[in-house]
Amino acid sequence: MIEFRKANLAFSGTVSTRYRDEAGVGTTIRWSPITLPNSGVARTKAEGNSGNDITYDAQTEVAVTLTINQHMYSAFELEEFERNLSIVDQRRWYTEAAAYVLNVSIDDTLAALPDNAGTNIVGTLAIDLTDEDIRAADQGLNDANAPGDNRFFVMAPATKNSMLAIDRYASSDFNRGGGSNIIRGEFGEIYGFRSMVSTNVEGSNAAGHDNSLHHRDAFAMAMRMSAKTRRFDDIQNLSEQLAISAIWGVVETRDDHVVWGRGA
Repeated sequence: MIEFRKANLAFSGTVSTRYRDEAGVGTTIRWSPITLPNSGVARTKAEGNSGNDITYDAQTEVAVTLTINQHMYSAFELEEFERNLSIVDQRRWYTEAAAYVLNVSIDDTLAALPDNAGTNIVGTLAIDLTDEDIRAADQGLNDANAPGDNRFFVMAPATKNSMLAIDRYASSDFNRGGGSNIIRGEFGEIYGFRSMVSTNVEGSNAAGHDNSLHHRDAFAMAMRMSAKTRRFDDIQNLSEQLAISAIWGVVETRDDHVVWGRGA
């Protein structure tokens, strides 16, 4: 058995997830308020009780609407003769593959969001990101009062390659506690960003990639139905059928909590 290789799906684990069992396909979930563009101001209270009434702030929160509009599945049919003559458990392998394909689709919907970051952009497509770019992204989130924890830098392998040329990222001399900064699918921590490497970042090596430097609350995902598996025996052609499906929706909730890292 030559097993196919799976991408490291980084986006799904770096966003806020909410479950709403009462919502179906096409249903919208409306949070209000989810951002606070107007949180009020502090005013000086004039002395005296006559003609010195206080002023009430008019709240102008902007609601964020998440539409559950993704209904995807992956299915296969395994013929009885083939299944019984195989020396490996084909159903298990194909089931894992179907589940992976579905997870890729979920991750894809999130990977498509970073380039909607508006003016929060650093770097240039097909050009290596620099340390100055990463520091600018860090400042952007700090200026937006984004919490210092739960920050992520999801990068393409080509971007990781460019990061390796920067000593402060790759050398153990800059790692608290010693040891290498590069561990499996992760690339250590950069300025408080937990960095993840994924081939599912949008783009290409020729055109550049849409890397994302974001706080967890920049995006939200609502899973109406987590991956559900169904198995049937088809007596007409003596085969086994299996399908896995899921229902979800995603939205960018805070534009100022994500920076589009255009890079190699």
